[in-house]
Amino acid sequence: MDCQVLTGPAYTDIAEELEKHSLEERQTIRNYRERIQQAEAMGEFALSKVLREIIVQEQEHLIDLSDALGIEAPEID
Repeated sequence: MDCQVLTGPAYTDIAEELEKHSLEERQTIRNYRERIQQAEAMGEFALSKVLREIIVQEQEHLIDLSDALGIEAPEID
């Protein structure tokens, strides 16, 4: 299987878009964490479970983006 590597302006444009998307993914995870706390405070534990499953997918997506950018996956505060 052949592997191609992007370089030059094309890489820079894509890398910038991926970095922007990475920042959005981090905010999305923060938002889901807040919604989980709200759901649990209301006793909506089934909803909390579903939201936790979504966070797992979002975190995996963030790791994939970090790998594509060649950077370490950022910490989510």
